[in-house]
Amino acid sequence: MRKNPVLENEMKRYTRNMKCAWIILGVNLVLALFALIAQMGLSGRENYMTILQYRFPIQCYVLMGYGLFLAICILIPGLAGGSIAGERERKTLDLLLTTHLSPWKIILGKLESSLCLIFLISFSTLPVIGLVLIYGGITLVNLFQLILSLVITGIFIGSIGIFYSAIMRKTTVAVILSYVTVVLLVLGTVGILFGIGYIQQIRGMYREDFTGIRLGGLVYLLYFNPAVTLYGLIGQQTTNAYGLVRLCGHFGDYSHSFGVEHMVELSILVQLGCSALLLIAAGRHIHPMRK
Repeated sequence: MRKNPVLENEMKRYTRNMKCAWIILGVNLVLALFALIAQMGLSGRENYMTILQYRFPIQCYVLMGYGLFLAICILIPGLAGGSIAGERERKTLDLLLTTHLSPWKIILGKLESSLCLIFLISFSTLPVIGLVLIYGGITLVNLFQLILSLVITGIFIGSIGIFYSAIMRKTTVAVILSYVTVVLLVLGTVGILFGIGYIQQIRGMYREDFTGIRLGGLVYLLYFNPAVTLYGLIGQQTTNAYGLVRLCGHFGDYSHSFGVEHMVELSILVQLGCSALLLIAAGRHIHPMRK
């Protein structure tokens, strides 16, 4: 199987730059600190074998998962947002388009290069996160499910960055728009639902027939929120299996809703679909023969 030349070139640039190594080291040191705190917190207690104390390693695992998610949200928009726009500023994009590489290969190569760092960070942290396996409650399958979820999140966020990088001429503008979009997806979707729910509650105070907040299909905005997807996955792996149902319960009665009960799987499909559309749009925008 032939390597994508764009990916190969970007990987050479990463390996020659010590910044990548420092990022991986920093993330692993932070996660190792979490694991050390968990180990010291358990071994320093006389009743460390009790069921109550087993909750602490699980909480450590949850914290590590969200820490990796935060690292993705910080790193990927900056890498992907400057991928195409950076080539355009360096006057090398037209040279790339005159080679045998199609716009789609260029787009995919840039996405793969942005995800390579996430692969390195995710798999390098497996030994640290795997310390939770000693205490039970989390299986090896759960670890790889977490890594797969983080990779999908990286694809989704990376496609957003590449889309802005393709349509914007300045790297700074593309990176800023990428970060703004990620913040709107992670915080804005939840904020919109709580805001509309609060308005309904205020209006319902003056109505006798008010039975509670009902947002209906608006709750499915959470399909576009990768943080909610991760929250649901970690909830399924730990003791909070109905966390998403309770979360959506603030916006109405979704106790028997198929879309809410299977929100993790459906949101992954939606995010992958959006990623494909964004990458196709980015490829068409940089196509030299576009009208």
